[in-house]
Amino acid sequence: MQDEVHAAFAEAGEAGDVIVRGAPHARVLLKITAKRLYLLIDGEPPGKCLSGVFIDAIRNSKLKRSMSALVDLTGFTGQVDWDHVGAVRRLAAWGRDGRSNVAYIVRNEMFHGVIKVARAMFDETRHEIFFDRADATAWLDSVEGG
Repeated sequence: MQDEVHAAFAEAGEAGDVIVRGAPHARVLLKITAKRLYLLIDGEPPGKCLSGVFIDAIRNSKLKRSMSALVDLTGFTGQVDWDHVGAVRRLAAWGRDGRSNVAYIVRNEMFHGVIKVARAMFDETRHEIFFDRADATAWLDSVEGG
């Protein structure tokens, strides 16, 4: 499974720590690099997998506050557990330093409602939606000045 996990983040193009919670086809993968955070939600993982990867990252001192993030929801097929999304919100001061940008990669328009709620919850973070990984990465590069 480790090779599969690392393959999911191969496009990140830089070394980083990978944290995985859940089982194949129902998991949350988090990769933290010097440049940004990469989050991939696959299948229908329990909400505790989402908060769990962030708790692990903070516990291991890997997560910087307000990191830019690329969130891949193209494989997500479950329901959003807003309690655990709220737990992530409480874990870090996302956006309070003005440098928090999140690019979401989604497979269809149905995700717009989910992202609208995320915008309200993380109101100091800039959120953009993309259907293509290259466009999402280019946007993050442009807002990060890189």
